Amino acid sequence: MVDMTRRPEDLRSHQWYGTDGLRSFSHRARTRQLGYLPEEHLGKPVIAILNTWSDINPCHVHLRDRAQAVKRGVWQAGGFPLEFPVSTLSETFQKPTPMLYRNMLAMETEELLRSYPVDGAVLMGGCDKSTPALLMGAASVDLPTVFVPAGPMLPGHWRNEVLGSGTDMWKYWDDKRAGLIGDCEMHELESGLARSPGHCMTMGTASTLTAAAEALGVTVPGASSIPAVDSGHDRMAAKAGMTIVDLVHRDRKLSAVLTAEAFEDAVTTVLGLGGSTNAVIHLIAMAGRAGVRLTLDDFDRIARTVPVLANVRPGGRTYLMEDFHFAGGLPGFLSRIPDLLHLDRPTVSHDTMREQIAGAQVHNDDVIRPRDNPVAREGGVAVLRGNLCPDGAVIKHISAEPHLLKH
Repeated sequence: MVDMTRRPEDLRSHQWYGTDGLRSFSHRARTRQLGYLPEEHLGKPVIAILNTWSDINPCHVHLRDRAQAVKRGVWQAGGFPLEFPVSTLSETFQKPTPMLYRNMLAMETEELLRSYPVDGAVLMGGCDKSTPALLMGAASVDLPTVFVPAGPMLPGHWRNEVLGSGTDMWKYWDDKRAGLIGDCEMHELESGLARSPGHCMTMGTASTLTAAAEALGVTVPGASSIPAVDSGHDRMAAKAGMTIVDLVHRDRKLSAVLTAEAFEDAVTTVLGLGGSTNAVIHLIAMAGRAGVRLTLDDFDRIARTVPVLANVRPGGRTYLMEDFHFAGGLPGFLSRIPDLLHLDRPTVSHDTMREQIAGAQVHNDDVIRPRDNPVAREGGVAVLRGNLCPDGAVIKHISAEPHLLKH
C-alpha cells in the first residue's frame, strides 16, 4: 500500500507552526498556553470543526455532543481537531428570516478557514440555510472538507397520528381556525409535533439540502438521513473525523468534489426526491461559489428526465425521513437512478460515486419506489415562464392536489 501521509512541511498549518521565525515561535508558545503538548499537534493535520450548535436552535442543539465524536475520529486518524463556534441559523426562531443571514455565515466560514492554521475542515449544520452557507464559504477557501448533517428529528406523534413537523403544523393551525379542534388539542400538539433534536423530518428544505450535500459527495455515505438521536449519527460523525484526515493526506480539496457533474447530480437528486423549491436558490448560489454555472434552465431540463421515487411528505403522501433512512437512505435511492448520474466523479469517501453506491439496496419499495412505479413520472419541480415571470418562476407541483394545477 502506498503511504499517502503528507510530510509535515507540506501541511498548510506548517506556515504557522513550523518555521524558525518569531511568528512560529509565538504560535507555538500560545498553543502551549492552550495546554497542548508539541507532540499533540506539530506535524499533524490540523482540522477545523465549524459548529453551528446553539441552545436556541433545536435543529442543532445536539451538535455540541456530535463535535466530540468528530474529534474522536480526527484523533483516531492522527489529526489534531480544533472546534470553532460559528453563527447558528435557527429557522424556527430567527426573524425576520435566516435567509438574510445565510451569506453572513458563508463569509464567516470563509474567513475563519482562510485566516487560521488549519489543513482541513468539518462543517456541522443542517437547518435550512446552514448547509448552503457552510459549503459556500468552504468552497471559496478550497481546503479538504467534509460536511456533517445534523440529521432529521424523530417523527411527530399525536393520539393515533404520525405528524410531520412542518406540514402538519399548518394543517392543524387551519383546523383550529376552522373550529374543528380547540385549545386542548393544540396544547397536545405542541408536545407531539417535534419530539427530538434534529431538523424537519419531512422532505422540506433541510432534508432536501442535506441530501443534496450527500449527492454532491461531501458527506460520508448515507449521512444525510440518519436520525439526529440515533447512535448511528455519532458513528457517522466519528467517521467524518477520520475521513477529513485522510482527505488532507490525499490533498483532495473541495474543488475536486464540487464539480459541474456533482451539481447536476445534486439537482437530479433533489428532483427525484420531490425536494424543496428552496434548493433552486441555494444550489445555484453554491455552484456559483464553486465556479460552476447552474441555472433555472438546468433544473427544467433535468426535471423532464428524472422520476420522483421518494414517497416522503410533502411530495409523497405517506412517509417521513426515518422511514426513508431505514428503506435504504440516499445510497439506496441513488442505486435506482444510476443511469441518470455521473458515476465516475470523486467524493470525499471514494474515488468515484460508483464505488460509493456499490452494493446499496432498497428495503421498502413503497418508501423508495422502483422506476416502474414512481410517485410522479417527472421531477417534482417545474420552471414556469410567462408575462408574470419573464425570468422564470418555480413551482413544486407534486405537492399540490391535481385539481389545483389547472386554472
